Amino acid sequence: MLSVAVVGSGPSGVYTAQALLQQSLVPDVRVHVLDRLPTPYGLVRYGVAPDHEKIKSLQNSLRAVLEDERVTFVGNVGVGGADGVSPARLAELYHAVVYCVGASADRALAVPGENLPGSYSATRFVSWYSAHPDIGADPFARDALGARSAVVIGVGNVAVDVARILARGAGELRRTDVPSGALRALEESRVREVHIVGRRGPSQARFTTKELRELGALPGARVVVDPVELAHDPAYAAPDGLPGALPLPAVVRRNLEVLRGWSAGSGAGAA
Repeated sequence: MLSVAVVGSGPSGVYTAQALLQQSLVPDVRVHVLDRLPTPYGLVRYGVAPDHEKIKSLQNSLRAVLEDERVTFVGNVGVGGADGVSPARLAELYHAVVYCVGASADRALAVPGENLPGSYSATRFVSWYSAHPDIGADPFARDALGARSAVVIGVGNVAVDVARILARGAGELRRTDVPSGALRALEESRVREVHIVGRRGPSQARFTTKELRELGALPGARVVVDPVELAHDPAYAAPDGLPGALPLPAVVRRNLEVLRGWSAGSGAGAA
């Protein structure tokens, strides 16, 4: 019998366990999926925005793997560090160990003002509204939501998630799995303006068009896009690609189309 430990119970860890069950070289396999947290599913549970219920439903297919009789999920097991099981010990206990983990802490940007009051990482904010055990009912969000204007630095899907949650009414989130403490804080939020700021142009942004359009579908909010700012990106004026360069990827063309519509005043949604 082949005994394998998979460290990490997010999608990559569970899919690794599934692949081990489906391989035919060693049909008799037993897999232990270990996680530092008491519950499985990683970012699907604690990283996907609560109003993205379709994506969060991925937990159902992950659960099917963990419920296989050849798989055992073991929570509250740290690996490494002063209190965790050492990698050497795991290597003694199992024929193979597969590590399926991501970064456990934010990477410091080393920019002036990064640690000033009112500056928070997206990881911390997302963990707060997702009820991550490491954050819990952290009161920092009440301080952040007491401001009238919020600035989100970044142009990826996480930045768009954060902006959308800040702009979305608490009533719209009530039917989701947002924890009650976060819901109360969002209900009392004084934020009325959300600015999304990126160091590069929209053609280099990493959000998907679906996430971008969701901002435009928020009720009671309005998108504001400055056409002057868009014009700083050469791709904005050349939707089919710059002369002599490769054509723009389809997702970039779609993103620029959405932003052009908003800059012309045709978009209704969140700022």
